[in-house]
Amino acid sequence: MLLMLALQYLAAAMLLLAAAVGLYCLGLAVVGLCARSHATPATQRRQRFAILIPAHNEEDQIETALRCCADLDYPRNRVQVFVIADNCTDRTAALARAGGATCLERHDLSQRGKGPALAWALKQVLPTRPEAVLILDADCRLDRHALRVFNARLAAGEQVLQASYVASNPDGSIASYVAAVANAIENDLFYAPKAVLGLSVLLRGTGMAFRREVLERFPWQAASVVEDVEYTVRLYQGGVRVAFVPEVRVWSAFPEQDRQMQVQRTRWVGGNIRLGVQQAWPLLRQAVAAGRPLLVELAWTLLVSVRSLAVAQMLLAVLLGAVAAVLMPGLGFGALAGLLLVLYAVYFGLGVTRLGLNVQRMALLLRAPWMVFRMLWIGSASLFPGRTASWERTPR
Repeated sequence: MLLMLALQYLAAAMLLLAAAVGLYCLGLAVVGLCARSHATPATQRRQRFAILIPAHNEEDQIETALRCCADLDYPRNRVQVFVIADNCTDRTAALARAGGATCLERHDLSQRGKGPALAWALKQVLPTRPEAVLILDADCRLDRHALRVFNARLAAGEQVLQASYVASNPDGSIASYVAAVANAIENDLFYAPKAVLGLSVLLRGTGMAFRREVLERFPWQAASVVEDVEYTVRLYQGGVRVAFVPEVRVWSAFPEQDRQMQVQRTRWVGGNIRLGVQQAWPLLRQAVAAGRPLLVELAWTLLVSVRSLAVAQMLLAVLLGAVAAVLMPGLGFGALAGLLLVLYAVYFGLGVTRLGLNVQRMALLLRAPWMVFRMLWIGSASLFPGRTASWERTPR
């Protein structure tokens, strides 16, 4: 009897939590589908941008990144490109200089990774007095109009901007397709409506623009494997919001091979979950002490934004609900579990339609369930001790 009662309470708690996450996300999706596109404010003034490109052995990518920067629809004399050749053993530095960039070479194997590289480079870039700093990964490219939009947003009073991070290869493989669908959900149905409602937006590592004063006030000290999210938390604690810019896209090739996906998702999922668990309680305490409810929403976002965790929790809730429905029929567990599956299926379906469908994607969609479970396994395995203790570059 006691065991049955424990199962009943556990199933109810898990189902209610999964329902809360699902309804929160679906509610945001409705706002995102109904919201009008953001009009870029007009401005004549052209701020001076420094573009920072962290690069570790990126000789195959750096020339493309520099051509993208040269092709931006913005006055050339208002842009300076810096390449951080971080612990490189290839031709990255030479190609960066040949491409017209200012190359900052860093050699410090004791502090590997993007976070320490950015902290080191910003100490040299900020004294050159750019009005804004844009951080762009070496394997990414920006829309041509990006700096014009960023310039207008910053001139209108925004302090930190995050572009829409999209896949350049959604049809490359089943892995890149599923990731692209998840990213379409992230951009159009999660961050875009959160921005409309004035809720928290997380930085995503690339396509990020900052006023120089923000980086001077909050030096880049984030050194975890999810340094962008770590820095986001510092900004919100300091009263600085991140503005999502859906009309600017930063393009990146998503992992197509299993090894690429495993390395990237192990770093992202494990790092984000650990950071969320670590920061949630301090954020809640600060929210209560300072009367800042946005920090409560930020703590919630840190956990909800990890899709693997949310989907895994939902599936576990559905399993418990199904067991409870068999052992204790008539209590509604089966109906609630079924509704949860429908809710999450609708949410994923919205992402599929936002990305767009064609014959090739229909074939990929049929194979999506297997890849979703594969990603869930990788995400779960990332929580094992030591899996995300150090930075590891995603294989190219």
